[in-house]
This record gives sequence, structure tokens and C-alpha cells, in this order.
Amino acid sequence: MNRMLSYLFPFDSEKEFQITWIGWAFTFFFIASLFGLLMRAFHLVEVPWLAYKNILHTHSHIALLGWGFLMLNAGIVFSLIRKKEINKGYGWLFIGGVIAVIGMLFSFPFQGYGLISISFSTLQILVSYGFAAKLLKAIQLLEKTPGVRLIRWAILSMVISSLGLWALGPISSSLGRMHELYFMSIQWFLHFQLNGWFVFGVLGLVVLFFENRGLTIKWSVWQEIILVISLVFTYALVITWANPSPTAFAINGLAVILQLLAYLLIITPLFGFVSKSGISKLAKTLLFFALISLFIKGLLQAILVLPAVAVMSYTIRMYVIGFLHLVLLGIMTLGLGGVAIAREWIDESRVLKSGWLFILIAFVSSESLLFLQGTLIWARLGFLSDYHLWLFLASCLFPIGILFILRAVIIQKIKSVTHSNSKISIQNNSKIKTMKKSLILSIGILGIFMTSCGGGGTSESSATTETVTANETPAASPSGIGEIKSVDLGTGIDAKLAEAGLAIVDMKCTACHQLNDKRLVGPGFQGVTNRRRPEWIMNMITNVDVMLDQDPTAQKLLEECLTRMPNQNITQADARGVLEYLRQNDETKAGVRDAAVK
Repeated sequence: MNRMLSYLFPFDSEKEFQITWIGWAFTFFFIASLFGLLMRAFHLVEVPWLAYKNILHTHSHIALLGWGFLMLNAGIVFSLIRKKEINKGYGWLFIGGVIAVIGMLFSFPFQGYGLISISFSTLQILVSYGFAAKLLKAIQLLEKTPGVRLIRWAILSMVISSLGLWALGPISSSLGRMHELYFMSIQWFLHFQLNGWFVFGVLGLVVLFFENRGLTIKWSVWQEIILVISLVFTYALVITWANPSPTAFAINGLAVILQLLAYLLIITPLFGFVSKSGISKLAKTLLFFALISLFIKGLLQAILVLPAVAVMSYTIRMYVIGFLHLVLLGIMTLGLGGVAIAREWIDESRVLKSGWLFILIAFVSSESLLFLQGTLIWARLGFLSDYHLWLFLASCLFPIGILFILRAVIIQKIKSVTHSNSKISIQNNSKIKTMKKSLILSIGILGIFMTSCGGGGTSESSATTETVTANETPAASPSGIGEIKSVDLGTGIDAKLAEAGLAIVDMKCTACHQLNDKRLVGPGFQGVTNRRRPEWIMNMITNVDVMLDQDPTAQKLLEECLTRMPNQNITQADARGVLEYLRQNDETKAGVRDAAVK
């Protein structure tokens, strides 16, 4: 066991430890991409035994806390810390981070948020605090160049983001998981992770790389203040989602303009540094794409100065996913890849270049599909032909590309071991072969687990389920809460009205709901008119905020889905069309409709 651990987590050689750390990060990137591909498959085929919600949670945790956290910390540690000090504590923090992610990988697919998965998530937070404490202490001894200052703000953002997670427990126990503060706490974590920890961290590493080459950007204190203020106040967009007040919209509008200005002041000189530097063509390409992604992110957020666009940005799911991927894949992944290659942490080869080419094609094509489809939905032009199929095929390129990179990393790991031993003996050759087998085995075990995550996935742990007694729960009205008190269904299906409803469903519903009985983000539509009265359905569409706050049936659905349905300002007339289409869908798929009123 000790020999196996020494192979998987070697501390003897800084270079060997470096490539092992990067190898584990890319392994989790590969696993996250497989879970993402599985999520795409839910839109194309029936996926038995697996709960979409659990797969979503697994994908997001492995992507953020496995790939993102480990790779960004690797970049900071190997850029800032002197070689002889890297093994002093960072190795065990790295092992703790790997164990936490593996624990989440083995628990989230089965139980979602439960006792085991929450325990490993808590371990990951504690590991992040360990990294933050050691790195901030080391930064105190360094010259406060723009790169170092950006990295310091990134680390502080990581710590600040965790406050949202610690708040979930008290809010859940006192106010319930349906309360707006519960969802705002989750968004607090995501906001400071994406816009602070990842963006500032990547920017800091890129700036620091050029500083080490004698190229320093002019970044004054007031520019630093603008960047930090914009990070804090762009959280107002989350507040507009919960409470769309003019004040919150105004604060967000000012913040996004300041943010774009702050980005431009940093990335403009960086474009010049990248183009004139002597780094490899591959490193230049990845850094260019990362900086372009950051500019697009800032530009897209600047457009949110218009309240109508701000609402659209979080109600059309394609935009939400596209924005998340723009940060995680465009800025962070390509940026860190460019830094790793420029600093020669990863040796360039044809295999490595092929891997990054696949990832670039996958990133550009999937982002184009997401934003194009989102725009078509906004323009009420329906869906692209075979949209979900094309998105699935584009996403297939991600795991293919990552496998190429992992192969290059394994080859480099073997070479580093061979190079460090001048006397190659039978024993050393055996060690190299064993190491190769161990690395492949560690990846293989995780890969095999990917195919066996079924069974029992739809159940929630009792540790995360709130029990409410009959005396505490108000009686649920079958008609829901809202202005719709009665609905005249007529004698049959109004085809013209159902067609108008289909256009609304395509535009605002199918990103979260399927037309069958399978849960996606929200429950499937099949059978809804047999379970709910037409008044309840229309009130849920037109009066969603009040329904989620006061209607027990809607609150129970929210507790199951853990995703708050946005208010999309659908009129009563449009809601009637949606209801008619749902009746038609039930008649077609279930063979019966309107059972709730019979």
C-alpha cells in the first residue's frame, strides 16, 4: 500500500510531483466531461436507473472542485512557491483534495446531497482553507506585483465563496430549502468561485508568467479597486432574480460596466505580451482563446445593463450553461493549459496538440450551439433541427481530447522517472512499468466506476430531507394560488391554441422539462394534467414566485428539484395555450388527459 501511494503521490522529485498533480487534475476533468456527456444523453434517449439531478450535482462538483480547484492550485503553487518548500505541507493538502473529490464521485451519483457527499464536500472546503492559509502566508513575503495581487484576490474570493455553503445549513433548518436565501447562498458560492477565484486566479497566473519574463502591466491601486468592486456588486444580478427591483438592476448595470473596464485595462496589454512572446504556438493559441473568452464574458455581462436582457440571461437556460462554460472551459481551462505549456510543466508533443485541438473544437462548437439556440428561443423562433444531437456530438470531443492529454501526461511521467535515475537496472525498469500500470489503474478504476453509478440514484438521504408535520403544513388548494380560479376546457383539444402553446413551451420550458415522464432539471410534463387541476397549472405558470413561497405542492416539487423555477412573465393567454398543449401531450403520450378534474 505504501509503495502504491508513493507511485500515485510522489514527493521525492518536484518535477515528478508536479506532473502527478496535473495528471490527477486532468483525470477529474475527463470524468466530469463523461458526466456532462451523460447529461446531454438525457435529451436524446431514455437513461434508466440514473437521476438527472444526481448526475448534474456530480458533474458540477467534479468540474469545479476536482478539475478547477486542483489545476488552479497547481498553477499557483508551482508558480509562486520555491521548489524546496513545495513538499512542506502542499503534498498532503493535495492528497486531501484528491480524496475529497473521489469521495464526492462515489457518493453524489447515488444519493445526491446526503450525509456522505456532504461530508466529503466539507473535507474539500477544509482543504481549500489549508491551501489558502499557506499560500497567503507565502504571498506576504513576495513583492506585491500585479500578478501576485491578483492571485491574492483570487484566494480571498475562494474563501469568501465558501461562506455561501456554510450558510446553507442554518438557512435550511430555520427557513427551509425553498426560501430565496437558500438559493441566493448557492449563487453566492458560484458567483465568487467563477468571477473571483477562477477569473482572478487565471489572470494572476498569466500576468505573473510575463512578469517573470520581465514584462509587467501597469495596474494601479484604483484599477484594482474597480475590479474588486465590480466583483462584489455584480452579485446584484442574483438579487434581481430573487427580487427584481429597479435599485438592484441599477447596481448590477453599473457593476458590469466597471467590470468590463477593469478587464480591458488588464487584458489589452496581455494580448500584446502573448503575441510578442517567444512561447510556443500552442501556448499562444490557448492564451489568446482564454483572453478572448474573458473579453466576451465581460461584454456579455455589460449588455445586462438593460433590465430586460438581465432577466433573459437567467431565464433562458442555454445562456446560463453557455456562460458557465465560457468561464470554466474558455477562461480557466484554456488559460491554465496555456500557462502550463508556456512554463513547460507539460511537454509538447503531437499527442498533446491533438488533445487541445479536440478541446478547442468542442468548446467553440458547443458554445456556438448554446448561444445560438438561446437566441432563437428569445426571438421565439423555436429549436434548431437536431439541436440536442449536435450538442451531444460536439460534447463527445471533450473526453476524446482529454484522453489525448492524459496519454501525453502519462508518457511524460514515465520519462521523468527514467531521467531521474542515471543507472537503469532491472529493478528500476520494473518500477517504471509498475508506475505506468498504477497510473493507468488509478484512471481505469475511476473510469469503471463511471459505468456502474446506477441504481438507487433517485433517493435522497434522510439527512437532507426536511420533515414537516401535518399541523405545520397548510392544506394545499387543488387550484393553487393566483388569479386563475376556473378554466373552461371545452369539449376537446383546440389545435390552434395548442400550437400557440407549443411555441411557448419550446421557447421557455424544454431546457428544464422533457415532454415524457422523466425528470430533467424539473419534472417531466407527461401526465401533468392527470395529476394537477388546470387552475393549478396556469397559476404555477403565471404566479410562480407566490406558488413557490406559499403553495405546499409547489414547495414539495421545489424541494425535490432543488432548482427554483424562474418567473418568465408569461401572460394568462399564453399560459392557457401552454395548458392546451400539455393536454394534447397527455392525450398523445399517456392516452388520457384531464383526469385531475374528473
